Amino acid sequence: MLTGMPRRASGLVLLAWFCFLCRAGWHAALLPLWEGFDEWAHVAYIQRLAAGQGLPLPGQTRISREVRASLGVTPMPAVPLSTPHHTHGEYWRLPPAERAEMRSRLTTIPRNWALQEDPAGELNYEAQQPPLYYFILAPIERVFAPLPLPDRVLALRLVGVLLASLVVPLTCAAIRTPAGSVPAAAGAALVAAMPLPAMTASRVGNDALSMVLFAALLWVLARAGPQAGFRHAFAAGVLLGAGLLTKAYFLTAIPALATLYGWRLVRRPGRRAAAAAQAAVLFGTAGLLSFWWYWRSFRLTGSWSGLQQTAGQSSSIADLLQQALHVNWPRFAEISFRTHLWIGHWSFLQLRAWMYGVFAVLYLLAAAGLLLLWLRRRKLHQTTGWRDLGAAALIWAWFWVGLAYHEVTFARLGLSSSAGWYAVAVISAETVLLSAGWAALVRGRLWFLAVAAALFALLDLYATNFLLIPYYTGLIAHEPSGRLASFHLSQLAGGGAALFFGRAGGILPLPLNVTLWCLHAAATIALPLVALKAARSNPR
Repeated sequence: MLTGMPRRASGLVLLAWFCFLCRAGWHAALLPLWEGFDEWAHVAYIQRLAAGQGLPLPGQTRISREVRASLGVTPMPAVPLSTPHHTHGEYWRLPPAERAEMRSRLTTIPRNWALQEDPAGELNYEAQQPPLYYFILAPIERVFAPLPLPDRVLALRLVGVLLASLVVPLTCAAIRTPAGSVPAAAGAALVAAMPLPAMTASRVGNDALSMVLFAALLWVLARAGPQAGFRHAFAAGVLLGAGLLTKAYFLTAIPALATLYGWRLVRRPGRRAAAAAQAAVLFGTAGLLSFWWYWRSFRLTGSWSGLQQTAGQSSSIADLLQQALHVNWPRFAEISFRTHLWIGHWSFLQLRAWMYGVFAVLYLLAAAGLLLLWLRRRKLHQTTGWRDLGAAALIWAWFWVGLAYHEVTFARLGLSSSAGWYAVAVISAETVLLSAGWAALVRGRLWFLAVAAALFALLDLYATNFLLIPYYTGLIAHEPSGRLASFHLSQLAGGGAALFFGRAGGILPLPLNVTLWCLHAAATIALPLVALKAARSNPR
């Protein structure tokens, strides 16, 4: 991925990669047990495979005795569970002795309970998920089996961090193809500075692997020019198949790739046979790898995607279009953007409204830049150099079409999802588009990328230190009105600093927590400087 780059540029990319590891590593240590989206269900899935019990069955398989026992003795987000549990606010209002007793019970849950399904436990709704991510993590669960549950979960998170960190060099490689080494280094710093990739990497869940597979697919497509052979088509097919075995939202890549190859068939009459054959290799390879899973889902649930909200429902286009008319699309767009930019895990903590507004302006400027770039190239009759942007735009756009479909399926049940955090899976494509759009506004110079990286870094520093840590350590809580109290630096006096660092994560000792916090802060501050260094080195 970094071969052939100048030493200065490759050094900047490696530094951005290391900064991402520091940032995501702190988030993994900070995140309370089960605070990640559906994390307890993902871990129960891994435990089942590690125990050799086979794939879970949707609507039938329940979580392990160990996971169920843990739900009642650790602070939880306010989610509907049949198992009695305490929310974060309730937990920190308990007497210290009772909290200490709960922590002791958590770390002394019998290890063999991880191997036993609890007949009275929660149904594991993540049984709908394809199995590749869980197969990868199952050996890690077996290796760390002697450790208490919180330590094992931290180990799984850190493996996920290492895996997800590949999104940084892969994004660099996707940008580098058309833009050169230095702009690629700025793009690597940008994706490393964004809050949601690091936060997604920090929890146990298959989105971390999805980020990497989408980035790798984009890289292959960016390298596969008009003369690309079957090698690229086969590589794309393997990545598509692996993605389909990771998460069902990879189905959105199928129409994106079909559109891309369809365009080649129309625009290059002399190479139609080769393009058709390469498309057959791509989709045939992906189908051979993944079709078995989707056939299994259809047999078990009546839905090809396996989504629990679509099981047993009519999926005709007419029904979907009819339901789409009843969706509040402006509100869907607003909430999806907000939750895609930053969302405080399963407790759904939110930033101040004006902060989302600042980044909305940034994204609109990128869209304007892309439009300007298209108009310039059209005026000059430029037909080359669009392969990377076209692939990124198709992957990104079709993914959001999939999110809209996801919203419609929830609307049929009288619910709303607006789960914009899923779009972190295509963060590599988004970074390519943002980088191109901002660079177009300033005639190829990269200072705008450095400014954007700085704003993302400031956002992460604020959200981590004034929302996440104070909330997870009990320094702030929701008021009776539902509003989250504000954190003030004055609260660090009189022993508040010890609570700030000592309670964070609840697993690591205080000196190690402080060290990781320092690494996170230094890495977050360094990323805008990396982008600025790349901007100053840009020859344009």
